[in-house]
Amino acid sequence: MDGNKIAKLLISHNCVSFAPHNPFTYASGLKGPIYCDNRQLLSHPMARNEVILAFLKMIGEVAPQVELLAGLATAGIAHAALIADRLALPMVYIRSKAKEHGKQNLIEGHFTHGQKTLLVEDLVNQASSMESAVVASREAGLKLIGAVSIVDYQMETAKQRFESWKIPLFALTTFEQLVEQALRQNLIDQKGRDLLFRWQQDPKNWQS
Repeated sequence: MDGNKIAKLLISHNCVSFAPHNPFTYASGLKGPIYCDNRQLLSHPMARNEVILAFLKMIGEVAPQVELLAGLATAGIAHAALIADRLALPMVYIRSKAKEHGKQNLIEGHFTHGQKTLLVEDLVNQASSMESAVVASREAGLKLIGAVSIVDYQMETAKQRFESWKIPLFALTTFEQLVEQALRQNLIDQKGRDLLFRWQQDPKNWQS
């Protein structure tokens, strides 16, 4: 399944919302014209299966040597579990911060030093959550071979971070493909499309 089909699938199952003239406020405090919630997929078995099959195909092509799946809390955990189950591979999940009780683990689950590990996320925006996962994985002795995500917003900050970590990012669909699909479906107009791309190029200084 190609990226345009995944984009269409996400939009048709209300995983992606566009509001170029009435922006959303993100957890970071920044505002933006797109909101992506791929957790909606979990409620739709057929769509969920299509996404997992696309992940399996992609992983078979780009990371056949993978030995461990690591889901990023919280949205990446379910997808990592589904992929790991299909591949009959072990899985762990990585907290955004260590829990304050018990063993205060940052990585939950069993793993061994040097395991070839693939990080699993549902969306890569600025890659800030990915950064803490990369640090935690390497401090734990895991060998990162890459990261996979349902959506990549293609942000310059994220690109620079992955280059500095020296690991590749592979996504099922991209910001560009989502926007172009929305335009084809008349969910946004040309002006809205232009606003979306201006946000992508400079999210901190963007204004609707």
